[in-house]
Amino acid sequence: MGCYEREQELIEKGEAERGWAAQRYFDELDANTPEEASRYTHRPNYSATLFAPEHDDIYREFCEYIDQEEPRFFDKIANPIRIENYTAADIYHDMIANNFRVVNVDGAAVYNMLVKLRTQPDIALKALTFRSSCPTSGCC
Repeated sequence: MGCYEREQELIEKGEAERGWAAQRYFDELDANTPEEASRYTHRPNYSATLFAPEHDDIYREFCEYIDQEEPRFFDKIANPIRIENYTAADIYHDMIANNFRVVNVDGAAVYNMLVKLRTQPDIALKALTFRSSCPTSGCC
């Protein structure tokens, strides 16, 4: 049984809410984040996007990603969802490769971008195709 099915079971029993599987994933990330780095991290509220029932297909794939052994890879997902011609693996690559300031992207951010591609494709595509023109952290 995967984490999605486990979450559904717990929800049915009234012992969990949607997003339970993701919270376990976040707990794992937080446990492996150095204390000094944790001060600079921010996790958005995914209840209206990734966890929303209308995006269940994306959330299921995210749970499939969570179910992988460490290290996890987006390209190991069988039959990945494709939105606006992007898969989670494509999104991860673009988020990392196109902006040198980004050093780490967690799975929830990648799958949330799939939701954004579905609901706000113009904005999401601009973010994914962004190319930083400045090689330093300040302006040129």
